[in-house]
Parts: sequence; C-alpha cells; structure tokens
Amino acid sequence: MNSFCQSIGLYTHKNIEIDINTAEVIERLRKITYPTHTTFISLISDPAIPTRFKYRGVVYEKNFTIKKRRRFFDINLNYPVIKGSLYDQNNRTTVSTACIPSFFQIVTLVLLLGFFLVAVTVNIKNGVQDFSFIAVSALMLGTQYFVLKREIIKGKYDFKRELDHMVQKSSNTVLHYPYSTSL
Repeated sequence: MNSFCQSIGLYTHKNIEIDINTAEVIERLRKITYPTHTTFISLISDPAIPTRFKYRGVVYEKNFTIKKRRRFFDINLNYPVIKGSLYDQNNRTTVSTACIPSFFQIVTLVLLLGFFLVAVTVNIKNGVQDFSFIAVSALMLGTQYFVLKREIIKGKYDFKRELDHMVQKSSNTVLHYPYSTSL
C-alpha cells in the first residue's frame, strides 16, 4: 500500500537529524500531543482538545503516530497522519517520519475513483457522447487528489518546522544585540 501511495505522490518518507537526545524529543512531543487515537471517529472532537496541544495521537519511547488537530473553524483541512521512529546515531537523534493520508481520506479517494469509473462505463455502455458527467466526476477526483497531495506536503513541512522549533528551544544561546536598549 505504501509503495502505491508513494508512486502516486501520497506518501512521503524523510529522515531528519537533530541535536537533541531521544528522551528529550519524546518528552517534548508528549507535551504537544493529546493522547488519543488519530482516526476521524473519536469520543473527543478536535476543537474540544485544549489549545496547548498541537497534535493528537500516541507517543511511545521509540516511535509515534500523530495527526495535527483541527482548530475550531478548520473545516476543509485534511491533515495527514505522521508516523515516525526515533533512534540515536553518532550522538545525534534521527527522526524517521512518514506522512500518509488517513483511512478516511483514502476511502474518499477510492469512492471518487469508483464514481469516475461508473461514469465512464455508463457513458461507453449506452453509447452516449455526453461527457459532462465524466468531466464532473474527473474534476471531483482530481481536486481530491491534489488537495490530499498538498496537505501531505504541508503536514511534512509543519512537522519539520516543529522539530526545528524543538531544537531551537533546547539550545541555550543568548541573543546579543549590538545596541543597548536601556537609557
């Protein structure tokens, strides 16, 4: 399944090296992740989760499965599921992440593909040269595909930015300004 999703552009895999140890990464991920499953059916809706949590999912000692939580007015956003594992290599932590669409998003894409195939077979079987039904179903399928692809790219970028923020937060650098602000 992953190879098929990768071939059509709906699966990305990336290794990210960071300068924080594994225990600290896990601790920081747990601080921003509400402990629940990542499916679209849940007892707690995303807007009901406290605002300090950016993600929902499970974080274990060496791996995690998270999904960005929806805000109150995020109606049309389909956030991907981010699965990852952590391991130490050469005094650095390597985070291996994979962004995939959720089960609900895959089912929606398959249903739209079925709708398109039904439109094509009905049009061919009846011998009618009316392509408006095929065009509408192709437009719906194409739109869903490109929306999923965009959300996977955006989800990967947001998680990479979150990891960069963790690294920046952990470094104890003091910013020195060239001019004094005191009078």
